[in-house]
Parts: sequence; structure tokens; C-alpha cells
Amino acid sequence: MAYNVLKGTVQGSVDQHADQEIDGVKVFKNTVSASVFYDTDAQSPCATMKDVAITTINGGTKNALLVFEESGIAKTHHNLIYKNDTLQVTRVQAASFIGSGAGLKNIPTDKFSGEINANYLNHSYGLHDVRGDLQVKATDCIKVDEDGVGISLDSSTGLWLKSGKLTIDATKADPINLRGQNLSDNDLLIVSDISANSTKNTTLKNLYDGYLKLKVPHAAGAKGQVQIRGTNDFEASPKLTYDLTSNTLKVEGKVETKAANIEKLVCQGAVYHNIVKTSEPVYQVADDDYTILCDSSQNKITVQLPPPCNNTGRVIVIKKANTDRYKINSNTVEVCCEESKIDISDSVILKSNYSVRTLQSDGEAWMIINKIG
Repeated sequence: MAYNVLKGTVQGSVDQHADQEIDGVKVFKNTVSASVFYDTDAQSPCATMKDVAITTINGGTKNALLVFEESGIAKTHHNLIYKNDTLQVTRVQAASFIGSGAGLKNIPTDKFSGEINANYLNHSYGLHDVRGDLQVKATDCIKVDEDGVGISLDSSTGLWLKSGKLTIDATKADPINLRGQNLSDNDLLIVSDISANSTKNTTLKNLYDGYLKLKVPHAAGAKGQVQIRGTNDFEASPKLTYDLTSNTLKVEGKVETKAANIEKLVCQGAVYHNIVKTSEPVYQVADDDYTILCDSSQNKITVQLPPPCNNTGRVIVIKKANTDRYKINSNTVEVCCEESKIDISDSVILKSNYSVRTLQSDGEAWMIINKIG
């Protein structure tokens, strides 16, 4: 048996087919199933308990959304609320969002999957938005192009890039005399101040007065005095001077040298030559010999001259001496040269006491230029 129940007042009995309202109390002696009732609004039989999705709701948070748990049980949660067109939830996990994200905040920068328009970024100094791109502002010395951000260098400044680093390259700067000028006292130099660990500048005048002038040696003595290196500075002597007017070097002392090339020699005083004595059987003429006295009273003496090719122009004087002045005859003195003749002879022999031969080399042979005895 089924009953169709309508709202309103219906008189009479309730049957299965007519739409009637039950006025009063009707007692069913047997179990009545909801399936026997018909919902006229839904145009379907009334649902039974087995057809209802949710049978129990746990929790009582106002405006909370229902979350299905299991076996017809749903639950509300205080962190999942919909109120005033706003969904409030602690955490959302979704594949994508559609719409505006204007209300989003505290989003980590590494969580974006695409590019962010520069218009939505907070720009610091030196940055600006160029059609949605974040760009460094170009200035007088900073340039921005397709290669990136760089420094605009003027070659005349001496600044240059080397291995990706800004350096000073003096060869890139213009020379100081480019337009006819030159260095002046007020020109500046860059100095690394080691004591202060900083870079400073100084003038050329200060560099000279405060450093170079104290370091370089200074001339000593009076005008015309030749400078001599001393312990720390130059030294001078009034006995060693040079007259620029007469081109004359004046030495009030001794001059020692192994060789001198003099175009013209004017001697206004005494001339001193080296003189040696020998009684050895064989005597090799030394480099500084001039006059050689040979004492042959006890034995014959052979004087060996040096090669003439190495002594061009040299003069040697050889004299036969005798310690016994009263003995007229004594042993001979023979003068010879291994490399050349003496005049036309292989050797020259001095027999008489006090005989003298003066020889001079012409570069090829020894020539006798004076003869006594």
C-alpha cells in the first residue's frame, strides 16, 4: 500500500491514488516504508535511508564546509570556512588557478613557474620598468645593451678592462704633449698610500720636493769642480776642476793610468819615466818598463823584448851598466825579440860598459832610434 501526501486540508479517507491531506492522527499498525510515499514536488517516490548520501554531520562550526569522511558521515572544520564570498583555508593544493592573484602575498620567488612582469616588482635605486622588463638605468658611465650591463670607458682616461676587471692602462691615455703642452708642477699623479691603505694624489712638484730631491745625490763644491762619488752624496775637490771656457782639465795631483791617447803633449815641468835594474841572465821586459839598466859584471844578460805588434809606438831604453866602475870590460848584454828583427839584425849586442840603445816599435818590428857606444 502506498500513500501520496499533499499539503493542505483534505477531507475523507487517504488512499493510494488520490492526493489527500491527512487531517488528524492516523495510526499504522504495520511498518510503513518511505518508498510507499510519493513526493509530488520531486515527482518521484520518497527516498529511503539507504538512498541518502549523508546520514551524520559531525562538528558545529558556523559557515564551515562539509567534508565527507566515510559511510554517510560528514564533518565541518574550523579552518575550512566560506563567508562573505571568501573561502578561508590554511593550505590550498591545486594544479592551476584562474583569475587574479592580486591578493596573494609572501610568495617565495623560487616558486614561480613563469616570468614576472617588472611592473609588479618593487624597484630599488638604479632599476626601472621598461615595457614589463626589469632593467638597469643607464647613466653617464653605465651602459645597457644586448650584451648586458657594462661600464662606458673613454680611452683618454687610461681605464681599461682586462680579464673582466677594471684596470689602469697608461698606454690607453693620451700623451701629455699631444697638443704641445708638457709636464708642469701642478700636474697630478695617483699614489697608493701603503701606510693608510688608500689611494691618493700628489703633484709633480710635491713628488720632487718631498721625495726625489731628498733621494738623489746633489752637486758639491764650487763651480767647475769635478764631481766624485762619496759615501752618500757627491764630493768635490778644488784640486780637480774643469774650465768650460778653455776646455781645460786641471789636476793638482797625480794621474795614474795604464794607457793614455794624447794627440799633443806639452810638458812644462819635469818628466818622470820608470827605471829598473836587473842582473838576471834572462830578463823579460815588463809592461811598465821604460829604462832598463843591465848589470852584467857577473854574467851575460839577455833582454827579451815584447811583441812589436802589441806595442806600437812604445819606446824602451836599454843601458849596459857595471857595478865595478873601474873595470872596462864585462859580460855582454844581448837584446832580441822572438817575433821580429831589430832593425835588420836578429839581435843587438852591447859590449862596452855604459852603451845605450833606444828602441821604438812601429807595430811590425823594433827599430833603433838612438845609439850610444
